[in-house]
Amino acid sequence: MFLITGIIIAALFLVSTSMPFLSWILPYYKIKKLENADLKTKIIANVVALVAIGWIDIHFLVTYIGVFVSIEVLYYILKRYDRKIQYFDRIFITSLLIGIGVCIYIYFNRVGLNIGFEQLKSLYLQKTTFTQYEVDIAFKYIKDNFTYLVFAYLNMTVFLTYYFLNKEDFFKWEASYLWLIPYIVVFFIEKYTSFGGNLTSNILEVLKIVYIMYFMKIVASILNEKVKKQSLCFTVGVFLALISPEFAFIFGALASGIKIKIVKS
Repeated sequence: MFLITGIIIAALFLVSTSMPFLSWILPYYKIKKLENADLKTKIIANVVALVAIGWIDIHFLVTYIGVFVSIEVLYYILKRYDRKIQYFDRIFITSLLIGIGVCIYIYFNRVGLNIGFEQLKSLYLQKTTFTQYEVDIAFKYIKDNFTYLVFAYLNMTVFLTYYFLNKEDFFKWEASYLWLIPYIVVFFIEKYTSFGGNLTSNILEVLKIVYIMYFMKIVASILNEKVKKQSLCFTVGVFLALISPEFAFIFGALASGIKIKIVKS
């Protein structure tokens, strides 16, 4: 049983890293499968997964432990404070902690990563029909917004992990208004000091994410009162947030301080 579980975990790791939109599947499966398992099963399943992933490529262990195991561990730790820390805050805290770790790792390995970045750029020019100008623009955007993109990916992964683990309580999830404090501080630094730049712009975009997620929940809650199809309502909430993220941020931020209650007719 635990041997099969370990092998499945290793297989899901490959799926999660090769298809980013399915990155939530691995932490979801591990938590769902092992949360109530005995200690022996947890240890053996994790050891088998580590050995299998390390056998494929030893460097994969950095991503597996640094991202996916960290999501799992922080899920259990923050679950102990479920009455004190709101769901969206737990998601955002998890993403922040792991994201900071990822950014530190990238900083200390920036030389090798820059070389790989340039090689990837050359590969795109060779294997696609994009022009030099189009590739340069795309890669410049990635470089300029790399911090935000890392956190956006992590927030998506953690959010979907939490959603599929606890979707029966989704409409009860809340977010704290306190994330607005660092947002306002960084906003004024960006706007009125000489310290503004790509980093502060990225931090502002990162701090918006928690309220954009909260907006999706509010929209889904309102629609669900009429439609009674959670998956459809959730999809509509995500779609609206994607087409108008600035509005979603403002609405979600205001709603976090002024709790919106759905009144049934």
